Amino acid sequence: MPPPSRVPADADRARARRETRRDASSSATDRPPSFARSLRVGIASGACAGIACQLVLFPLNTLKTRAQAGGRLTADRLYGGVAAELLGAAPGTALFMSAYECAKSTLGLDPSIAAMLGALASSAVLAPMELIARRMQVSRLSLATAARLSARRGELFAGFGSFLARELPFDTIQMSAFEAMKRATLAIEGAAADESGKKTKKKRALGKRQTAIIGGVAGGLTGLVTTPFDVSRTAHVCASSMGIDLKTHPKGLAGLKRLKERFGMSFFFRGAAPRALEIGLGGVIYFTVIETTRRYFESSSRETKDAKVLKTV
Repeated sequence: MPPPSRVPADADRARARRETRRDASSSATDRPPSFARSLRVGIASGACAGIACQLVLFPLNTLKTRAQAGGRLTADRLYGGVAAELLGAAPGTALFMSAYECAKSTLGLDPSIAAMLGALASSAVLAPMELIARRMQVSRLSLATAARLSARRGELFAGFGSFLARELPFDTIQMSAFEAMKRATLAIEGAAADESGKKTKKKRALGKRQTAIIGGVAGGLTGLVTTPFDVSRTAHVCASSMGIDLKTHPKGLAGLKRLKERFGMSFFFRGAAPRALEIGLGGVIYFTVIETTRRYFESSSRETKDAKVLKTV
């Protein structure tokens, strides 16, 4: 008597293995990312985005700073100060994004709260390097000279309050606006797919073109509405070039009132156009790099987990 066929049993086992792998992969994807992974994603994406933005857009930043400081809008030395900005942008933006990713993705905090935590984490690095870069933009000082003079005078953290007064609302508005527009776009696409009767897997990420458009809009609008904070920051770090004595200049609201009395209300919107253009284009680059890096890590993590599942099944 011939032995019973084992084909149906083998087919059932193969089907069971496929379902197990699919379920394990799905549950791994739905799980919130670990702290270590959020940290890696934040550091890598932040450093890449910070460097890319500064290399491409620093000339616009130089023109904006010179307009705010009341200097001539010359096209010479447009990259003067870029070395200082890069030294701050790479670690500073990495600190911001790592804190932001850990707070938002791992801890589940609101993007606005996560952005404020990121701004606070990066401020110790970004503030002094930005000060040095801006002084190089409005003068002909070298990096070493600008850093030495600022440190000798104890001014590396001059106007730190104005730095936070600009960065906290800027980061909060920009990141919240981007996340809100991202959710709205994905929701609209999901609703459109449901109406058309298409049975497609729920989309979790924006396309590159969508990311660029939404990032540019979020950046441009945020840059425009926060221009007064940026002008106030420039007045602190470029005080000598503007004839302002920081030793006698009042702080806080009294300082803003003094600036208004001296320069007029229009002073607070100096450089608004180049700033909006710079931050808008920066949003295109920044969020595209961030989302691309995040997708790369998610893909690598998914492949690693699938490989582990295959070994255990």
